[in-house]
Amino acid sequence: MKIIKCLFCSKPTSINKINIKKKINGKVVTLTNAPVYYCEKCKETFISKEAQDVLIAIREKNLDKKNVLFNYEDLKKL
Repeated sequence: MKIIKCLFCSKPTSINKINIKKKINGKVVTLTNAPVYYCEKCKETFISKEAQDVLIAIREKNLDKKNVLFNYEDLKKL
């Protein structure tokens, strides 16, 4: 993953891993250890494309029907 600039202040962001909660098909799904971009100056967090891809795969493969808690590392190869 490459470092991107903040969408608000254009300062470089750092990569952090956090738990992301997202509503998918009416259920709140948690993706643990998901990579996000974080701006120290603005305190803004931006979900990485890789984490977005995993959330999309959870929705498209209907994985939320069985679980609501997923680990990013386990699913990043979907």
